[in-house]
Amino acid sequence: MGDNANGTPRLHRRSLFQVGAGAAAAASLAGCAALDEGPDGTAAGADELADLLPTYTPYEGGITPDLPGEPDGTVTPGFLSRPAEPVQAITEPVMTTGEDITAITPLWNPTPPGLPDNSYFTTVNEILGGTVVFNIADGNNYLDKITTTLASGDVPDMFQIPGWEIVNISDFGEAANELFADLSPYLAGDKAKKDYPLLASYPTAAWAMGVFGGKLLGIPWERSPYTNALFARQDLLDQLGAAHPTNLDELLAIAEEVNDPSANRWAFASLDQTVQEAMGVPTLWKIEDGRLVHKFETQAFADAIEFTRQVFDKGLVHPDYVADRNTNAKELVGSGQAVFYEDGVGAWHEMFQTYRGVAGFDLQIVNPLAREAGADATIWRDDPAGMFTFIKKDLTEERIQECLRVANWCSTPFGTVEYDLVSDGVEGVHFTVDAEGVPQRTELGQTEVAPTYMFLSGRANANNKFQYPGMVERLHEWETVAAPALDDSPFQGLRVEMPSDLSAENEPMKDAHHEIYRGQREVAEWATIVDDWRAKVGDSAREYYTKVAEDNDRL
Repeated sequence: MGDNANGTPRLHRRSLFQVGAGAAAAASLAGCAALDEGPDGTAAGADELADLLPTYTPYEGGITPDLPGEPDGTVTPGFLSRPAEPVQAITEPVMTTGEDITAITPLWNPTPPGLPDNSYFTTVNEILGGTVVFNIADGNNYLDKITTTLASGDVPDMFQIPGWEIVNISDFGEAANELFADLSPYLAGDKAKKDYPLLASYPTAAWAMGVFGGKLLGIPWERSPYTNALFARQDLLDQLGAAHPTNLDELLAIAEEVNDPSANRWAFASLDQTVQEAMGVPTLWKIEDGRLVHKFETQAFADAIEFTRQVFDKGLVHPDYVADRNTNAKELVGSGQAVFYEDGVGAWHEMFQTYRGVAGFDLQIVNPLAREAGADATIWRDDPAGMFTFIKKDLTEERIQECLRVANWCSTPFGTVEYDLVSDGVEGVHFTVDAEGVPQRTELGQTEVAPTYMFLSGRANANNKFQYPGMVERLHEWETVAAPALDDSPFQGLRVEMPSDLSAENEPMKDAHHEIYRGQREVAEWATIVDDWRAKVGDSAREYYTKVAEDNDRL
């Protein structure tokens, strides 16, 4: 183990991948204005990274959305139906070297048959003009696969690595620069829109997340900026004559109104982040009196803990969630044992799919809540990209371009033939289209088709769950309302990798405030818990982020 120029422990090449709380505090920052410091550079914003990133160029070859989106991704384009005739975006084969492309991708489902016994793989490869050989790894243990592969130095031609795993790998930026190709020579500026127009259609902020150690290494998978939402069983609210809350006072009043344990019904199946956001807790940091303050240190966070403890003490939370915060809140809401719960926005359509057989089931999204009447709502802002595809560094220029063409092909948006192929295979073989215009897998499709090619790139977000009446319109409306409430982080637009020891402390801190909710610790203990956190990592993290903020004129 050696030290960097700042005296921070840093691991050498073969011991690079220690994971967890012991990981080095100075995880490499991505990019710097001079772009010559490699993994030890400082964070950079879009202006500093402009010479590295593709120029944002909206793709014009797809279908027109019924409800327009926003270029910054805060409002997703909405589609009210599937086109009768999907358009073909790419007509020529994209694999031309005659060599296979090897790829490692995760999967959270049963592994499908491999080649040559999988007609889905065979068909897509024929269209691509060559063979992609997948090494499919268990998504639940994917970090083990990533660290073992990176430590060996023997990486595949294309490697999907999620951002939530990257934060657990110390000195990832150093490893990435050593093992993966710099994509700027192929994509920067106007280069992408000519040869890889679908890659050029990703938001600039998403591309900035793919910069590691001052180089554009990762092809991003764009994601919605919304981390969480509150959902309500609308059918139960209607039966009980209750409305949606608009602030925390109303939330508590409505919760007390609908809560009835004697009828096996509680107000909440889960509750945590919703209250913190409504209280005005920042996503991570905020500036107060010219100084960075972490969300744990804010009075708003302490107020959120006290409010949530009150909700628990009043018996408004389902006892299963009281006993175990990892309980399946979806089941409690789906069975009607709870009225409200919080989840990722993408869970909305999944709940309709799961509980469509429940008579009268109607789950609706609740607009962001304010702390009190007349106050503004706050919504935490998620990173603009969550997963990344990397291309092996020592490939020839021709092979790197081939991999980029495959990534571009896999990026085709909703409404295209390629989108159907990537998502569901061949119509009439792997899926059919039902009366609502929704692809339904055949028995063969259920066996052979799995998320694989989609992990070779990202894809543009699409609000297209039109099989559930009103969902597309309501989600578009919710995002339009939520967009102005997104937290204005002091690091908005900067590409900063969180120090890994700070990330490692998130879970113990979450454990602590959940213990307070449940009465296992007192509300007054929170101040001491925060003091301990400051001594462990908080003050050093503040110093780290302060330098980033000062270097980028945010302080």
